[in-house]
Amino acid sequence: MKNKHLSFLVITLIILMSFTRISTTYQTECVSIQSDGYITIKIWDTKAGKSYKPEQSRKDAVHALLFSGISGSKGCTTQEPLLKKSDDIENFQKIEKEFFSKNGIWVLYTRSSSTETTLPEVIGEKNWKVFQVAISRDALKKYLEEQKIIKSLNTGF
Repeated sequence: MKNKHLSFLVITLIILMSFTRISTTYQTECVSIQSDGYITIKIWDTKAGKSYKPEQSRKDAVHALLFSGISGSKGCTTQEPLLKKSDDIENFQKIEKEFFSKNGIWVLYTRSSSTETTLPEVIGEKNWKVFQVAISRDALKKYLEEQKIIKSLNTGF
């Protein structure tokens, strides 16, 4: 009986955690991958439209690289999310609020965003603000490894 009760609690907790995740309304398109470890993307928010702000676009770009990755196109290779495993996500959730706060460290991993005049193919002529943001994938990955949120490739060797 205890196992059934425990199983029910675990399943309930998992379901509740899936609903607490903020649903994202941003979309991304890869522009380029530089040799210095930066990935440049176009990003727009389908809900915010014209009111999408540059700072939010930078924060969303980091969020995309952490949780969903960036799909490849036009010579860009697909960038897998840095937080792939459930343990990695759990570890990051412990610092996520502080990391993405107004004065959070997330800002160190992006270059300033600029309004993009060429709209991504997927949105056509919609009336949205589109930003171009560069994210330092290498530096962000190194930070996550230093914080022991993810394991480096040479762990265990």
